[in-house]
Amino acid sequence: MTKGFEEKGADLSVSSQPNGLVLFNPVFDNGPSGYGHSRVKEYWEAFSPLHNINKTAPPTVVFLGTKDQLIPVKTAKEYKRLMEEKGRRCDLHLYEGQSHGFFNYKKEENYTKTVIEMDRFLTSLGYLKGEPTLQSKPSHVDAHSSVR
Repeated sequence: MTKGFEEKGADLSVSSQPNGLVLFNPVFDNGPSGYGHSRVKEYWEAFSPLHNINKTAPPTVVFLGTKDQLIPVKTAKEYKRLMEEKGRRCDLHLYEGQSHGFFNYKKEENYTKTVIEMDRFLTSLGYLKGEPTLQSKPSHVDAHSSVR
């Protein structure tokens, strides 16, 4: 969503802007009170995703646990609000009680649920066809909520 961060020697005739974003517990805010500010403090305003949403921002799907110790849910909701304010799509999937990295492969149930939702998102953009082939195992409680 930003320009000027291409590698030296990159072919600038090919756009580095993605056509869609699939984000798993992403850092949205690199501002002074956001995550990782000390690493990007000289250029955070040009770099921070939350501060660079525009009318060409790619459609986005976000997966975040409500107990993520690094990425606050309120930041994800603000990102979604700002995306929609610019007329851009942002599907936010919150997983109740889950912490950072809740979707990793070793956590099979959450991994499966997030991959299925990712497939649905990519299908809606035309990158995949048909229904997801991965099947979720039935559970007695679905602790997932979508904020659309």
